Amino acid sequence: MTTNASGAHSPVRRASLKMCGDCTLCCKVYEIEDFEKKPGKTCHNVRDEGGCGVWGLHPKACQEFKCLWLKHDDMDGRWRPDHAGFVMRLEGKGTVCIDVDHDRPNAWRREPYYSQLKAWSEVMPRNEGLVLVYAPEAMYVITPMEDLPLKAPKKGDVLETGMEDTLFGRRPYARVVPAREAKRSRDTEFHFHKRVG
Repeated sequence: MTTNASGAHSPVRRASLKMCGDCTLCCKVYEIEDFEKKPGKTCHNVRDEGGCGVWGLHPKACQEFKCLWLKHDDMDGRWRPDHAGFVMRLEGKGTVCIDVDHDRPNAWRREPYYSQLKAWSEVMPRNEGLVLVYAPEAMYVITPMEDLPLKAPKKGDVLETGMEDTLFGRRPYARVVPAREAKRSRDTEFHFHKRVG
């Protein structure tokens, strides 16, 4: 605890003691343009024993990236990317992204992960955030009611999500609006916009 100017105590945020160690899943699931590395392929700079072979000289995008497991002390070792089978990151305001290992496409569906993703998705009907899973076969918008599969968006596409009235009551919806179509419909009111890329 520290004491502020008014004499009140406030909690101190301690530095995270977590380190990547031999986890290199981010070096596999993401594209690294500087090395012409495609998603799903392990970067050629990853050492056999783990870690980056060009650490200190690695691209700026790699230097600046920290997964949610590293950033949040309340996520235990089960959430470390190489154990979980996916890398978690925040995108924009309130969007949790799950980037799945191409060799373990259903890792996000296992427990305790799936139940937690569903709990986090409770914000979607209130338009307060999203949980997106980027799996090899599709992108999924996770909602409390169902998981909505979509084809992977391209750079510049817009993700439109919200709730709509149907014959079966209020249901979530999601669709990818191609970039060229999104430009024409700027005046359309969407429940939520997220520009991809």
